[in-house]
Amino acid sequence: MLFKVSFWREIHRSVHTGLRTFQCSYCPLTFKWSSHYQYHLRQHTGECPYPCDSCSKAFKNSSSLRRHKNVHLGFKPYVCDVCNKAFSQSTNLRQHMRIHTGERPYICGDCGRSFTHSSNLALHRISHIEGKGKKRPYRCSECGKSFKGSSGLRYHMRDHTGERPYRCTECGKSFKRSSLLSIHQRVHTGVRAFQCPYCPLTFKWSSHYQYHLRQHTGERPYVCQECGKSFKNTSCLRRHSQLHSGLRPHACSVCGKAFSQTSNLKQHERTHSGERPFQCSQCHKSFTHSSNLQLHLRTHSSHKDFKCQHCGKEFVMLSYLQSQSDWL
Repeated sequence: MLFKVSFWREIHRSVHTGLRTFQCSYCPLTFKWSSHYQYHLRQHTGECPYPCDSCSKAFKNSSSLRRHKNVHLGFKPYVCDVCNKAFSQSTNLRQHMRIHTGERPYICGDCGRSFTHSSNLALHRISHIEGKGKKRPYRCSECGKSFKGSSGLRYHMRDHTGERPYRCTECGKSFKRSSLLSIHQRVHTGVRAFQCPYCPLTFKWSSHYQYHLRQHTGERPYVCQECGKSFKNTSCLRRHSQLHSGLRPHACSVCGKAFSQTSNLKQHERTHSGERPFQCSQCHKSFTHSSNLQLHLRTHSSHKDFKCQHCGKEFVMLSYLQSQSDWL
């Protein structure tokens, strides 16, 4: 290969020799190319020599600045082929596609938990750092609450200041995060960006999508520290934890009986009101609990799972079999 200047030839030779002539003065890393070396140095120094002439942002290299300028131009050449949402940068499209595919390529080497973004993994890794002070180094000067990342503290401070910089153009509602505004806007657009890979269902909200996926996979990532029982979402774990704490905040207004969960209170109140909202579509018999309706539906089925070991008679429900056994 021919070069106009001998200097370029020497740089090219490092491809063949493996020579890494650029040594970082801050850490042990070495580099073959000056451009990679200069960019790496800026990770240490924080220098951003490429300013945007349309806003106050500055960047560590010219390619990052070029991509950023698409934001001001309104140029969005990268289009999702699932929901047609467009992006100014290919990296944003790649991250968005993980919503549809469910891909979580960034895996924690300590606990195996996976993430859609490298930044989320970096924040998560802080939780494994030993020492309480290092786990949440960003502390609120107003209330003392601490956070893993500076962005968490920044968003939290808006709770104190009341700042809501992200405003919906449709209804005027404002939010403290742009991501919350994007989620809210689905109320107006009706877009359901989360497609289940196992069935035809689609979802507006990521939390509903993730919970639904666990119906297919059986994953129960939220584990009770007291008894080891696991749950599909944090709200189920929170409600379960009240059983261990003895907390019963939901009291019946008729008889005063208290419950740890609102669902249990609602079921109990039907004993006072006589409400039986779960009705059989075949015989119109109604029930106070959905579980009782499910049991009843078996009486209409020819499928009998419970067999008596003494006489061979089969029953649709275990309770019927147990009644038979009591007579023997």
